[in-house]
Amino acid sequence: MPGWREVLCYGLVLLLGGCSRAPSTVRGEPTERVKGGDSATLHIRALIAKGQLAEAEALLVEAIATGLVSWEAASRLREAIRQRRQRPQHGSDDLPVTPWVTPEEPPGERRTCATAFPSHPTCHELPEEYTYHGVQQALNAMKEKLGAKNLTLHSPDTSRSGPCPGIGDHYNVRKNGERVGSITCCPCCVDTEPGPLMWVRCRIVW
Repeated sequence: MPGWREVLCYGLVLLLGGCSRAPSTVRGEPTERVKGGDSATLHIRALIAKGQLAEAEALLVEAIATGLVSWEAASRLREAIRQRRQRPQHGSDDLPVTPWVTPEEPPGERRTCATAFPSHPTCHELPEEYTYHGVQQALNAMKEKLGAKNLTLHSPDTSRSGPCPGIGDHYNVRKNGERVGSITCCPCCVDTEPGPLMWVRCRIVW
């Protein structure tokens, strides 16, 4: 079974057209240059400009985890997301999103998901149905599949079962007042080189 890095890499292949490595040459010496890094940065900036901050944040986390963007570039993008989020929002990002969480690191210890967020699952531990980066992305997928733009979220509640009981979220989805499905979301953690990062993964329940 592929690990979380392979899964994230595959997702970025679909979004950006590649996360493989191709050799390049600098002053006659072979080096490794990551393909897709510039595309990832441009795609994230485009999402920020459109106000699609949840999608931008999720893609940025994946790009960090798979090494497509440097930590310095990621910090600039995170700041751009933070500044954009401070503006009045209308539309997709009015829905709840999971903020970046960077807990204090105990002196002399390296932060990991296990030490920083022991009560949360790691993202690669979630069932494979949890493929959406936020409730809005899952809702958009339901709208596309059903061919209906008037779907609404109803009765948000804390998950009582599944992989994240007590910390996850459950939303009923309605069309013209009738339930057509639901969305469940789990906050989860990914270990990256700079430290653990938290974000949310969601699934659709028909």
